[in-house]
Amino acid sequence: MQRPPEGRRLAIAVMAPAASLFLGAAGLAAQGVTTAGLNGRVTGQTMAAIIGATVSAVHEPSGSTYSTVTRSDGRYNLRGLRVGGPYTVSVSLVGYGAEAVEGLVLALGEDRRVDVLLAEEAVQLEGVTVIVERRAFLSGERNGPQRDVNTEEIEGFPTINRSVQDFARFSPYAIGTNIGSSENIGGVSIGGKNNRYNNIQVDGAILNDVFGLPDSGTPGGQANSQPISLDAVQAFQVAVAPFDIRQGGFTGGSVNIVTRSGTNEFDGSAYFFGRNNSFVGGLSLPDGTVDEPADFGEMQTGFRVGGPIVADKAHFFVSGELKQTGRPLAIGLLGSSQANILGISADDMARIIDISKSTYGYDPGSFEEELARATNDLKLFARLDFNLSEDNHLTVRHNMVDAVSERGITRDGGQDGTIGLPTQGYDFGAVSNSSVAQLDTRIGANAQNMLRVAYQRQRDNRTPVSDPYPEVSIIVGEDGESVELGIERFSQQNAVHQDVFEVTNDFTLFKGSHTITLGTHNEFFSFQNLFIQDAYGQWTFDSIEDYAAGNASRYRASISRLDEEYPRVEWSAMQLGFYVQDRVEINDRVNFQAGVRADIPVFSDKPGENSDFAAAFPGYSTSEVPSGVVLLSPRLGFNAALNDDRSWQVRGGTGVFTGRNPFVWISNQFSNTGLDFTRIDCRIWRGCGVPSFTNSADPVEADGVASTTEVNITDTNFKFPQAWRTSLAVDREFSPGMVLTLEGIYTQNVNDILYKDLSIVPEGTSVDGRMMFSDAAADPAFSPGVFLLTNTDEGRQVQWTVELSKDAGTSLLPGLVGSVAYTLTDATDVNSGASSRAISNFQYNEIGMDPNNPGPGTADYEIKHRLVASLSRQFEWKEGFGTQVAAFLESRAGRPFNWTYSGDANNDGRRFNDLIYVPESTADDTYLFETDCERCRGAADFQRFVEQVPGLYKYRGQIVPRNSSREPWVNTLDLRITQDLPVPGGRNMQLTLDMLNVGNMLNGDWGRQRYVAFSANTILSFQGYDENRGARIVRFYQRDENDDGVANVDDITLLDNVLSRWAIQLGARIDF
Repeated sequence: MQRPPEGRRLAIAVMAPAASLFLGAAGLAAQGVTTAGLNGRVTGQTMAAIIGATVSAVHEPSGSTYSTVTRSDGRYNLRGLRVGGPYTVSVSLVGYGAEAVEGLVLALGEDRRVDVLLAEEAVQLEGVTVIVERRAFLSGERNGPQRDVNTEEIEGFPTINRSVQDFARFSPYAIGTNIGSSENIGGVSIGGKNNRYNNIQVDGAILNDVFGLPDSGTPGGQANSQPISLDAVQAFQVAVAPFDIRQGGFTGGSVNIVTRSGTNEFDGSAYFFGRNNSFVGGLSLPDGTVDEPADFGEMQTGFRVGGPIVADKAHFFVSGELKQTGRPLAIGLLGSSQANILGISADDMARIIDISKSTYGYDPGSFEEELARATNDLKLFARLDFNLSEDNHLTVRHNMVDAVSERGITRDGGQDGTIGLPTQGYDFGAVSNSSVAQLDTRIGANAQNMLRVAYQRQRDNRTPVSDPYPEVSIIVGEDGESVELGIERFSQQNAVHQDVFEVTNDFTLFKGSHTITLGTHNEFFSFQNLFIQDAYGQWTFDSIEDYAAGNASRYRASISRLDEEYPRVEWSAMQLGFYVQDRVEINDRVNFQAGVRADIPVFSDKPGENSDFAAAFPGYSTSEVPSGVVLLSPRLGFNAALNDDRSWQVRGGTGVFTGRNPFVWISNQFSNTGLDFTRIDCRIWRGCGVPSFTNSADPVEADGVASTTEVNITDTNFKFPQAWRTSLAVDREFSPGMVLTLEGIYTQNVNDILYKDLSIVPEGTSVDGRMMFSDAAADPAFSPGVFLLTNTDEGRQVQWTVELSKDAGTSLLPGLVGSVAYTLTDATDVNSGASSRAISNFQYNEIGMDPNNPGPGTADYEIKHRLVASLSRQFEWKEGFGTQVAAFLESRAGRPFNWTYSGDANNDGRRFNDLIYVPESTADDTYLFETDCERCRGAADFQRFVEQVPGLYKYRGQIVPRNSSREPWVNTLDLRITQDLPVPGGRNMQLTLDMLNVGNMLNGDWGRQRYVAFSANTILSFQGYDENRGARIVRFYQRDENDDGVANVDDITLLDNVLSRWAIQLGARIDF
């Protein structure tokens, strides 16, 4: 079967000439900080300071004017300037000739130095000396690692999702986390940290989902939406260690976004992007067949327009975007031609559906039913800018996202190998509104003030497609594969509402060579959380026959203890911040800044006090939360030019960064005090009389089991995340516009997370030295556990980067713009915090010895090696006919993963988290291999498998450490070609072709991305102990898809069904 021809033929038709143009046609014609600034010194011919000279900066497109006068030392400062330009800076004083500097373009957060030498009017000079810093990259303001993404890069580089992740990845330290996601939804890991530790801001206001549920880390992420339209964005900035004390709220990284604004000219554009299954490649399978993409369609359409309300005084900008998409679900039954197949046959699937209908009167839907996971996503943005005077500038803007996505149906495998039927689905609705007002005020020549007020309202709701019905899970396959129907157990009652209010004020005083900032940043949070797992119940059956007979092996349910059947938890908190900083210019080459910041999390509400729990666990309380802890962040940064033209500079700094927890980690305590709900978890293998199945959403009684409750608590001394980060870099401009950077970053965790289960009781050790736990919990009334959130200071991240960047004006390859960077990362932590629930953060933190004291190990987010390149080139054949070719290349090591048992090897009540012991040889009697099942293999087969896997072989005779192996290396090349065409009326049209994973288009074996679900490969199934032999009983299921006796990568990983295919998107835009 051939690949869909249309998209591939179109791409190949343009790729060859584009490549030759890109590489070989040099002779052809050719809290964040939301603003920019200017500073400098005005002197006379004798280099004496000129006092009282007027310095004005005019933003030419809008007429916005910013003015000040020079102080006693001739210095001046202008803050709060619009990002971009061009600017004209003029300097004048009676008795001196007026001078001007034109064409300055300012980057986000840049404070450009412009020194001016004025001549007396009676003196004639051939030229006036104006010293302007070369560009933002070599600015004296720069100390820590950061990557700026400008408007040209946003508009010119390849993207299909039009996401924050697509441009944050330009930073050598930022990596997308969407691999293994069937919907290609992901966040950004920065600095080897969980994306939940990032701070994402738009116009200085929080754009995180601070509750912390979406993988993307942003509002609307669970509905497959982006938080803002790219057409509303002017620039991105990704920073790992900005030593400016004003920037906080993260221990990973900061993503700062500034939006577009109107000008004195009415202008705008309308655009359309679209694709379907003809523009997505097939997947070549081992048997020679091709897995073609299912039918789907995707389109994005929108507009932007801006202009003057009153020329030079008031301007507007608005944008709107609608995205509609359907992403097919892709996993196959036995005998199908899908890329990923589970061990469930079509006959078994048909039996389950028939039993559901005929025996229980419930229609779960059909496996063959088209499930496209449709998304409807609307974004609206509006911004007003007012130049109230030369001293006062006001910005007001609003951003709205309204998205609904079909979710909940599992068909992408995983540890359990699960296929969900259509009734598992739900519509996820996400509505987010964010408003910001910012006033920048100049107070004489010596002071500046910035006041920002922001409000964000977010509403996330899950609406099941089925009427209330329990979840039913039927185990079918030999490896534990299962079929699920009914309403997904975590979505039966699930909604989150959150409101965030912010107030920030920065007062800056300019005194001689000192720039002193005093500020406060305060965040006020209000949450309403409805999360009741198993509100309608969850039933597990060990076989299809058991399902037909109604004989379940496990039943779970949550039952309200309150008058309200499905109660919501409501609580509020705040985080207050205060800071002071002094930036000192020692001379024209050297400056440093020192400051300290205090962040104070305060909880306005307390959870309920469970006296029964307090009696059972003395010293712990369900009502105490860590409120009022003062978190200090001292920082020091510096920048030193090694020569007068600043072609050499050394920069760096050291200090503490304080973030915020995903508030869901604290909300777990409010929701799990043991007062609001009681839990039934009846398991037949624990002697419980599991009731006969009933197709009712009402809880049922279970014989032989007492109702219990999970309890979550937080250490009263718990501190929000903190990390001490140090960076040192050398920048060398060895030809104009071409800069080589060497940079190192060392991060030591100061306060990171550690989860403990207080209910488990140690009881000896196992044959492999592993700590074991008693069958009896510390108190059986509190089950499945008592989870304590506390701190650890263990873990660190070390990164080394070498980067080469160039602009269009260099003599080498003129017209080529971009950068190439390589980063080496070594990252460890105790718990990567990949989940939202306390029980999951404990359970899925893989351990070898003691789960309550696991010690540091390789972090889930460590990408050992990464090479990234972003390059673009523009050509103009004749006036109005321009072509741009832009490429983004990423070559990186795979993510780390673990080797675990599929059962509970240490009896702590948690599955899938126990790291395996690797026998020294076949003579090692630690294991007793069961071989009485169809695919079970013995000790010799397991030893051969171990010898093929470095992450196992080198740990023979011991328990493998956490994240000992890595997924395969990933290589991707994305390309965008943009063609400008003049149209009547003096307008311009752009046609774009985005091509992702170009290598896969050229060769079906290239560009494939393989992954391990949940970062754990359950290689051995733990079956129990042989007490007589003192051995652990296990099953090893042979993993050798092509039966060649070798453990191939394909045998131990899954193929990402989205990222492993080439993809094309066509676009058209008309400017007006």
